[in-house]
Amino acid sequence: MSDNNYDRFEIRQMNIEEISIPIEYAHREGWNPGLEDGFCFYNTDPKGFFIALLNDKPIGTASAVAYNNDFGFIGFYIIEPEFRKNIYGMMLGKKALEYMGGRNIGIDGVVERVENYKNIGFIYSNQNIRYCLKNLKFEIDKSITEVKHIDFDKILKYDTKHFPVERKIFLSNWLKMKNSLALAVTSQDEILGYGVIRKCFNGYKIGPLFAENYEIADTLFRGLTSYSNNDEVFLDIPEPNEMAKQLVKKYNMVKVFETVRMYLKEIPNLPLQNIFGITSFELG
Repeated sequence: MSDNNYDRFEIRQMNIEEISIPIEYAHREGWNPGLEDGFCFYNTDPKGFFIALLNDKPIGTASAVAYNNDFGFIGFYIIEPEFRKNIYGMMLGKKALEYMGGRNIGIDGVVERVENYKNIGFIYSNQNIRYCLKNLKFEIDKSITEVKHIDFDKILKYDTKHFPVERKIFLSNWLKMKNSLALAVTSQDEILGYGVIRKCFNGYKIGPLFAENYEIADTLFRGLTSYSNNDEVFLDIPEPNEMAKQLVKKYNMVKVFETVRMYLKEIPNLPLQNIFGITSFELG
């Protein structure tokens, strides 16, 4: 389709060599993706990444990751600024929604677009707020274990308690990323919390950070930041979690960004009081 007889517009599935395009877009938008995010995200659902091309040149991207037949997450919905007043963005969004089929869909939308998302049926769930920690580095507590020493199925089971559905493929990649560290707190072979920190374009980002209580979350947070080389550390907390607010307040972290979590069909029943850090704004 084209705006005139000379422009050629198309939307097609992205190939893995093109995954750097949405990562670069996200970096330019100030979303600060992880250095290894692209391949982890793409491998979760290779058919769910779309690229918009005008005269064979990329002008936008969207991901629509189907975790199973019931739930998916849309992210990387970015159009080059000079084309945002055209119909291209709407068509790209429609393509992502069509790929999701009848699934419940999650998004982390920018605040100024919330009303747009409501108009197409998305329901407000909560705000997610990004905080930044500067100039603090801690040691790993003796009670912490590296996740690589724990049976993957146990981590997967614990993770699934804090996400709408099981995400085995994603997690198997996420826990093996380069430039990252995954830690857990256990007791009598039971997982009480775990978290991941990874290198980003700017500093490091923690996600997820799931824990049974504030003390465990604090222990994991301190341990994860030991990997940061005294660089900035970012944490995205769900606003309803009061204990997460206490955690960022304790370390004088500064609010730098926020999104709105929305769902298309229904809001999943998640234990937000145990979610001290969401995994990502792109895949939920």
